[in-house]
Amino acid sequence: MEPQLEQEHVESLSHDDHKLCVKDFVWCEDEWPSVKHDDFVDGDDIPIISLCGSSETDERYDSMCQDMVAAAQKWGFFKLVDHGVSQEIIQDIIDRVNEFFDLPMQQKLKGARTGNLPLGYSASNLDYGQNLPWVEILQLLRSSQHVEEFSQKVFDYSKRRGLSNALIKYMKAVEELGITVLEMLAHGLGLVDDFFTRSMTEDTNMMIRINRYPPCPLPEKCLGLGSHSDPHTLTILLQDQVGGLQVHRDDDDRWVGVRPLANSFVINIGDTLEAWSNGRLRSVVHRAVLNKERNRLSMAYFMSPTNATKIESPPQLLDPEPNPRKYACFTWGEFKMEILKQKRVVGKTALDRYLIDLSLRNWKE
Repeated sequence: MEPQLEQEHVESLSHDDHKLCVKDFVWCEDEWPSVKHDDFVDGDDIPIISLCGSSETDERYDSMCQDMVAAAQKWGFFKLVDHGVSQEIIQDIIDRVNEFFDLPMQQKLKGARTGNLPLGYSASNLDYGQNLPWVEILQLLRSSQHVEEFSQKVFDYSKRRGLSNALIKYMKAVEELGITVLEMLAHGLGLVDDFFTRSMTEDTNMMIRINRYPPCPLPEKCLGLGSHSDPHTLTILLQDQVGGLQVHRDDDDRWVGVRPLANSFVINIGDTLEAWSNGRLRSVVHRAVLNKERNRLSMAYFMSPTNATKIESPPQLLDPEPNPRKYACFTWGEFKMEILKQKRVVGKTALDRYLIDLSLRNWKE
């Protein structure tokens, strides 16, 4: 039955120029997921952190910042509750992007990605050639102009305003949340609160990636997204209640499912922030697995500094003995160009190239 299943046409990820079958999405055997999308172990999940009372004037502020740093050190991920982003803004963006993904393929392709930058709509990512991700992707810059231009391509006037307004409001809200998180992480590390955020000033270095994973007939052999770390500074992820995000634990080499939690965001540390903090805050490898029954929706907002920002750990986080400098200095612009040339990040290959001690690399050139 399985060979016959692999020959089946995948309508949800195909269009006239690219007719794909299930076999086109089957990954190498060593990448097949052993943990299902809804396998969650009580007590073995990323920490939950509340922002309730997160004002600097609150007596609990220092301990909250320390808790956040501790979660980022151990897991590189944590769930954020009491975050202050209104449920109305969240529900509006969910409704609007689902409305977009439900459009006929030919209409969605009016906003297809063009050129070298991965911006716009795509069904999977054919540039990869093999190990294709089972996912529809919408990736847009923080720029209001860019969002509105995309909406005009795919919707008539009445619908385009709804999508663009929802995107702009949502990105503004989660960016404000990200600023708060970065300030708290800086505070918890003993740095001035705006150490990271003072460089977050360019719309073109902030972006949203919205993924919808259709039901997959072979979830045991396919992946929505393969194992990777995020190259940016901070990722703010909204996921639905279906489940599929998994985080890799290096200490015992296993995958852990992140149980969905209503009205929460998942925060994860990016490669840039790991280097900036000299490894005190960890960028951790993660992936997205699939299921046979339901669509899964996730929205990741990526925050990055200006292109000219030097990613160099401050002296406060260095010590010649226990904490020597771990990464060579680079700018975000240089790092971004390396990622675009590499096209596909696997594991931590993007950041590993800047390790000063090459014996610590997880890959060979």
